[in-house]
Amino acid sequence: MIMDKNEDGKTIILIPSLEPDERLLAYVRQLREYGLTNIVIVDDGSGEAYQSIFEELSVNGCVLLRHAENLGKGAALKTGFKYIGQQFDASSFVVTADSDGQHASEDVYRLAKEARQHPDALVLGVRNFSEGGIPPKSLLGNRMTSFIFAMLYGKKLSDTQTGLRAFGPGLLAFMQDVRGTRFEYELQMLISCIQSGIPIHTMPIQVIYENGNAGTHFKAVQDSARVMGVLFSNFLRFISSSVASSVVDLGIAWFLIDFLRPILGQQDYLRILLATVIARIISIVVNYVLNRHFVFRKEDSQGSLWRYLTLCGFVIVLSSTGVYLFHTIFFVDEKIAKFVCDALLFLLSFQLQRRWVFAARRKQL
Repeated sequence: MIMDKNEDGKTIILIPSLEPDERLLAYVRQLREYGLTNIVIVDDGSGEAYQSIFEELSVNGCVLLRHAENLGKGAALKTGFKYIGQQFDASSFVVTADSDGQHASEDVYRLAKEARQHPDALVLGVRNFSEGGIPPKSLLGNRMTSFIFAMLYGKKLSDTQTGLRAFGPGLLAFMQDVRGTRFEYELQMLISCIQSGIPIHTMPIQVIYENGNAGTHFKAVQDSARVMGVLFSNFLRFISSSVASSVVDLGIAWFLIDFLRPILGQQDYLRILLATVIARIISIVVNYVLNRHFVFRKEDSQGSLWRYLTLCGFVIVLSSTGVYLFHTIFFVDEKIAKFVCDALLFLLSFQLQRRWVFAARRKQL
């Protein structure tokens, strides 16, 4: 089986590499046997000791790009994307693969074919982690990340950290704009696709871990921190927005309670009601602006204000109803019931704002 030479657009295999061994040479030969001859290798600052391997790859027809120092996997991928955009036909498809032996050449070929069936999507080669032989650290990390990813972004992916990915020509510029320079870049790519309405398709691939994945350059502490930072970035911004809005609400209410005293005299209820309503309206506007431009970053989200106000009303009704039911049916203290209901509704509000209020609109590619 080889790639059909008559297919529109070339398939470019992009491999970021740091300190490779002889396996990379064998891997490239295997890819060529499948007709995958357009191969771009990015040397991400491997150093002089590894140049003989890269030189042999170059002699054998691979395009070799170099970083003078290690900039990270994300930076290496972006260097490759930029080169592909400049040097190859505008209808080319791109497949990214790792250089550490985790991706079988057969799977790279299959993914390249699959991408042509979904030219406007990001296609992932996902591993089945229910199989045996998975290093415990890799198994735990993938399952934890996949679970949190599904909870926060509403997309269940069994393998969020796979480096075997493919996409059509319309997404090349988009991938260069995704934030990140190291291992966190690949997770940010998934998040950015979801936020921009770009579909993500998956295809099962083989699970290969040689020598317990000893060849990985993933730094457990630094890179895990970066990945977690990207994973929780939206939710942490959502929390920050909510805290800021609460401070505005409380601060303005306190100010107006005193400011309106000489104006309204002894009309205490009216004074407190006005202070509360005005403060709440301002805090709602502040929260909407922050969520639209800072949290979900949807500058062109048409009709989002009305959806947001509808959600606010819905949450108020659910909160009051929930507190009443907890108190009257389960005899839970009203203050405790309020805390529990609002905590649950806070998570619900995040999901509804992400999926509905500021929902991604399909980009025209």
